[in-house]
Amino acid sequence: MRLSHLASYESARLSSRFHEELVRQGEIEIQARLFNGEYGVKWHTTDGEAFEILHFGEWNREAGPDFKGAVIQFEKSGKKTGDIEVDREGRDWERHGHALNASFTGVILHFFVEDSRDQAFARTLDHRAVPQARLVLDVPATPHEISQAEHVSLDEARRMISEAAEFRLRNKHSAHLRAVALHGADTAMFHAIATGLGYKNNAIPFLLAAQRASLRRAGGVSGEALLFGLAGFLEPRSFDEADEMTRRYLKPLWDQWWAVRDAMTRIVLDKKMWKLSGIRPSNHPHRRLGALAAVATAFDTLRKSMRDAGAKGFRASLENLDHPYWCRHWNLSAAELSKPVALIGGDRITDLLINAFLPSQPLDIARAELGHLRGPYPSGRLLRASNWLVGSVVPDLMRTAMDQQGLLQLHTDFSASSAIEASSKILCRN
Repeated sequence: MRLSHLASYESARLSSRFHEELVRQGEIEIQARLFNGEYGVKWHTTDGEAFEILHFGEWNREAGPDFKGAVIQFEKSGKKTGDIEVDREGRDWERHGHALNASFTGVILHFFVEDSRDQAFARTLDHRAVPQARLVLDVPATPHEISQAEHVSLDEARRMISEAAEFRLRNKHSAHLRAVALHGADTAMFHAIATGLGYKNNAIPFLLAAQRASLRRAGGVSGEALLFGLAGFLEPRSFDEADEMTRRYLKPLWDQWWAVRDAMTRIVLDKKMWKLSGIRPSNHPHRRLGALAAVATAFDTLRKSMRDAGAKGFRASLENLDHPYWCRHWNLSAAELSKPVALIGGDRITDLLINAFLPSQPLDIARAELGHLRGPYPSGRLLRASNWLVGSVVPDLMRTAMDQQGLLQLHTDFSASSAIEASSKILCRN
């Protein structure tokens, strides 16, 4: 695809999206996505100085700023190492008392999301000015009802899907490269797998658990206990009400978590973050977190499989994962299954292949794999996207993974308008 086509798609996309106050994303979600590099790494301060984040450091486990030990290259003042604080508004620095808190004296950057009419400043207890930068995040507009006359032909639909799929692939590839630059290849892959295991309902809690545990610790002797503890799943009630097999599973996790719990209390996830209703038993976060622990433990094998056999190695490595408890349970309160089931099912592995592994590959390899890979069973989002685009569900428009990725991207970017309007912008039709 010509780069001019990609530029046309990006221009059309931006014209159909808008900036608004991010009521949909809580502060903790913004922090997780920022840490992962999803919002980029280059910005300007409110004073106009360009800067690039070279490393976000680590999540702070104690009282104080959100990230500790970040490395930032400022255009004028050079490279600095220090802390980062992320707030909803610029004025929150003063509102939250950061200026008078000694824990914030090491902050070298203050991010905020929502602008305010009143000018805001950030200073430390020792009266040092802290550079501020606004995170401007675009949000898709709300879809509206459209008439039959606003759909496009199948030929136009295929062309639009092709351009959207290429844009999505390049965007995910760039996001992966940013994550690698920030955290290294192994951690970037671990975060991507964690996000995929969380699926759409719990992607952010899974990402947070992976970030806060770290791949190194999650793959260690106490890694599973750390993941479950940080997720907030190690509760006295779950142990007291458990059957004998579950108690045997939880006892060592409890012992290992108890030894570090006090130091980790600040970064344990709030129960409200988890969505436990309306999900299939096999997708329950308890079970998915057990799978993530298994991934971390076997990561050396996964890395070698990816290096030696590419996509086939990635799939085979996940298919071979095993867990004595989670291959026989849906969650911590469920009865034992009559026979073991795969720790990660085939459809979820395909999804991880599409969204975690292939973005890490060279574009030509990823493009070819997506074009040959049959897409998972169409989701409700895909069906709605097909109806929006051509007025009905057309299986041929969602046959391959590349087709599905393009259709999802189109609907995300343009469903606030009609397909006809989107076509005129993307295909530059008069």
